[in-house]
Amino acid sequence: MKKIILAVILMMSLALVSCKAFKQYEDTNGKDNYSLQSITEEEIIKNNSCLKVGAVSSKSTKNGVTSITESVFTFDGVEKIHSLKAGSYTITVDYTIQNGNGRFVITNGSKIIHDFVINETNQVFELDSSEPCYLKLVGENCELEIKVEIKTK
Repeated sequence: MKKIILAVILMMSLALVSCKAFKQYEDTNGKDNYSLQSITEEEIIKNNSCLKVGAVSSKSTKNGVTSITESVFTFDGVEKIHSLKAGSYTITVDYTIQNGNGRFVITNGSKIIHDFVINETNQVFELDSSEPCYLKLVGENCELEIKVEIKTK
């Protein structure tokens, strides 16, 4: 019995890995409307806190290409999934939401530079920036899958 309780506590702890303080959100605008209702643009730019439940993530870099995948059953908040140094990049994204509200954006610390389209595959964005940028995943009670490939030019 103690092992079962310990396993449950361990699984719950792992679900919160890489997430600091968190707030839970509800999808108040219907299943087919993915627009954010509570998280503001300022919070997206400034914050990096989330709650992930049932998450599977991977990140690898090979031959100058970074690949990131995430599949999350419930995602609430803002997560910086990758930081980019000043430079030129080709970013390819597959991004789907099954439930809830969400966005996947690129910020530079003061504004949102690019918004990727929800439920679209093979989206390509050419980024040329003289300052660091951040890839941020945003969700309100969101079930999502995302695949990102980043190539340095």
